[in-house]
Amino acid sequence: MSQQPLKVVITPHREFMPADTADQKLFIMLKLQPNQEIANTRSSTTFAFLIDTSGSMYEIVAGNPQPTGHTYQQDGKTYNQVKGGMTKLDVVMESLRNLINSGRLDENDRIALIQFDDKASTLVGLTPATEVNSLENAIAKLQDFSGGTCMGRGMTQALSLLANQTMTSRRALIFTDGETFDELECTELAQDFATNGIPITALGIGEYKEDLLMNLSDNTGGRLYHVVAGNAKGTQVAIEALPDILFEQVNQAQQEVINNLALNVSTVRGVKLNRVTRVYPDQADFPLSEQPYPIGVALGNDETIFILEFNVDSRPGSRARIAQLGLTYDVPGQKQRGELLPQNVIIQFIAGQGSAAQADEEVMGYVQQRNIAKLVGDATKVADSNPEQAQKLLETARRLTVKMGNKAMEESLNDAQEELRKTKKISAGTRKTVKMGSKGKTVKMNSDDINEGLSQEQIREISGT
Repeated sequence: MSQQPLKVVITPHREFMPADTADQKLFIMLKLQPNQEIANTRSSTTFAFLIDTSGSMYEIVAGNPQPTGHTYQQDGKTYNQVKGGMTKLDVVMESLRNLINSGRLDENDRIALIQFDDKASTLVGLTPATEVNSLENAIAKLQDFSGGTCMGRGMTQALSLLANQTMTSRRALIFTDGETFDELECTELAQDFATNGIPITALGIGEYKEDLLMNLSDNTGGRLYHVVAGNAKGTQVAIEALPDILFEQVNQAQQEVINNLALNVSTVRGVKLNRVTRVYPDQADFPLSEQPYPIGVALGNDETIFILEFNVDSRPGSRARIAQLGLTYDVPGQKQRGELLPQNVIIQFIAGQGSAAQADEEVMGYVQQRNIAKLVGDATKVADSNPEQAQKLLETARRLTVKMGNKAMEESLNDAQEELRKTKKISAGTRKTVKMGSKGKTVKMNSDDINEGLSQEQIREISGT
């Protein structure tokens, strides 16, 4: 190729920092943009759909159900029998049928379908998306199962199908409505998905554990959706909109022109990497268990932006290299590997506390946007014992969200604050909405002063600087 496949811009939140000052924070923005030649490619996609077929998936959630006056027992619970309407599983099946009949996928795109409840089975292995009859037959089999929830068994089968696929945009999509019995196994498997560069998109409805789905998505650089029956507000997704979510996921996968991104970070003595977060176009925190760190994918039609957080120990006045950053990646549309040679991160340390440069507004905007999730998480933890403190945390998160211009998240936070004022609690559904919403889509920062209206002390508290 005539030019570097991936344009990389490295920006510290400050180019000048105080010398002889212990325990400072340094935030580095890593901005990736594929060149036009690469952006115009379209890689094949490889999807594994993991569908929860436990008994609760037969709950009516859409349409116009009519009561029959009878009840029935399933998985130890009593349900009112109705006629008409659509169950959660019906909606999932219809959404999958819509996708394979949409014409958005071709013979180079492949789909696998896996069900899980107490057990798991692969209903159809990786199959060209144009083999509609085979895929429709597999979708129809989803109604043949019922039981508890062991998600890890489905994840194991998906990993075995996807791990050895190369030069394709891979994704596992999990739809679940309950708590799984094998949570520890799921979190361990997520590490394997991450190592193999396979994002997990998690869609939860009902009584699922949001922390588990957030862990699966974070570790693998995937996406999160909080699905609700009935009207959706803020960051929620109505279950009737599930077909649109599948189309959105396919569209995003087709735009992933760079994948298997792996970050190498070498630091000098007294400097430590603490955290790597993708902050745009959506948010994910990546584990720092072993180098190279898998950090997901880069889109062809937009920038992909990360924030690297470092701790910097006391250093004398000097111009110093504190770290080197390198990348490796795949370009599936051109069937080749790429590499960014190590890039130096250089900071000028100047004697005197008043000598630090003004913080870069774009970088700090992403740092603050990243930390909305922490504010929300802290608020949900203390809501029952200290609703006043929870209200303060939510208000800080709301003010930041307003500055970022994230309207959907602002609406969800307003609803959470109103509920907390009225009940002194945050319900399970609201907790899921705000926690998962804070990890969802983010907004692009610009040169406007997003810090206006916040005191310097508030900025330091929120950003950790």
